[in-house]
Amino acid sequence: MTEDNRPPPGRRRVILHVDADAFFCQVERRRNPQLAGCPALAVQQHQDVIAADAGAKSAGVTKRMPPADARAILRRVGGALVHVHTTSGQRVSYRPYLAASHELHGLLASAELAKDLSGDGFNGVAVEKASIDEAYVQLPTGSDLRVDGARCADVIRDVVKARLGMVVSVGVAHNKLLSKLASAAAKPDGRRVISSREDIADLLASTPAHRLPGCGGAMAQKIRAALGPDARVADLAKLTESALRSELGANPSTARDVRARSRGECDDPVRRGRNLNKSVGVHTSLALTPRRMYGVSPGVSASGGRPRMFEPLGCRETGRLDSLLRAMASDLAGRVMDLAHAEKRWPRTMTVSLILVLGRSENGDGEEVRCSKRGPFPDRGPVGKTSGNGSSSPDADGETETGKAAHATAEALTRGLIANRGDALVAKVSIAAGEFRASAGTGGGGGFASFLSERAAGEGTAREPAPVDDATVDGINAENVDEDEDEDEEEDGEWY
Repeated sequence: MTEDNRPPPGRRRVILHVDADAFFCQVERRRNPQLAGCPALAVQQHQDVIAADAGAKSAGVTKRMPPADARAILRRVGGALVHVHTTSGQRVSYRPYLAASHELHGLLASAELAKDLSGDGFNGVAVEKASIDEAYVQLPTGSDLRVDGARCADVIRDVVKARLGMVVSVGVAHNKLLSKLASAAAKPDGRRVISSREDIADLLASTPAHRLPGCGGAMAQKIRAALGPDARVADLAKLTESALRSELGANPSTARDVRARSRGECDDPVRRGRNLNKSVGVHTSLALTPRRMYGVSPGVSASGGRPRMFEPLGCRETGRLDSLLRAMASDLAGRVMDLAHAEKRWPRTMTVSLILVLGRSENGDGEEVRCSKRGPFPDRGPVGKTSGNGSSSPDADGETETGKAAHATAEALTRGLIANRGDALVAKVSIAAGEFRASAGTGGGGGFASFLSERAAGEGTAREPAPVDDATVDGINAENVDEDEDEDEEEDGEWY
């Protein structure tokens, strides 16, 4: 490796950030072949646009835009606006997107791809799942940032496109922060290698300040007020820690972090093993006032009520609540079964959490109460017979029976939570399966789980610093979701 190709001393790693372009839009194209030639596509969830591809963005569609506005824009360019997947009862379900995510991350962490990446003799590839549609890949010690980084980025992009039909953009740098910013700059359908100090300076000068981790939300508003609407990361780097505290209201710890990151500094390790979920859950946010359904087929919501309407749900309406729990438990059982196939693990616990609103008046006031109750997750349902052509159906894998058992458990836990709650309204329902452990259950896959176990000893892994193995961390930790420029994973549910 030549001196020109080396990153600053002490940070000689080669890290790739792999990010699927407009992930939800790509999944919808896979689900609906009629969208294959659509020049501009956006995805809505009830009254919000949650994803837009490059064609839609160039036409003027933005996230959080009202669907009616987005539809008018897309109509002019021959594009389309589709609704996120819903199940019976018009309940949003992210199961198809999570299934596509499992495919993507399974491929990225597969031994086969690792061999392609280290075909010239390297054998220490480490992979960390960062969110539903992105991952970090650290190459072995001794890799050349410019040469090996660019080659491996192209290999990943080609393999993902050939195997899954997905487009990913890849950023390559000596740390996780710069590689993530580089992948965003490479979109759509590109790669960007940050291999010199000049590259770093150009990237930070062109990246909006609010894209810097820790600088979104309320902090982004303060940055715009202090530095202007077009502030870049490089502008933040000009501020001292005291200025960050005084002008942006940052505490000392945040000020130090922002200052370091604004200069492109990041020593965060690649954490091998975050591919494995610690918990999986389904969530439904409910309307507190009657609201019309938008963008879905006519029908009655999973929580009952009038057709074409999302209506408030009271604790006394046990029939409607039970209907909702049944739909959610079925969805949760499906996700658990998907994980059982992919990772050969099964949850030990189920937790039901409610947000209730007490004493709500006509002007919307009311006391919000949060409560939860945990119990054992049902054992895996019995495996039935396969169909005549030898294919396996959900029933054959015990999904239906698991859903029924999960519904019974969720109903019992919920009954204890709503007892004596009177006329309280249910604002949100969450059901989570947690404490996953290795299971000898049937089902295929195991590809990336076996790959992780093969790599657990850390043979040949990078040493500056070495990847961190989080695969054995216990406790409940929901699947990581990153809120980036493409889409963030919304909670499932009826109303937002």
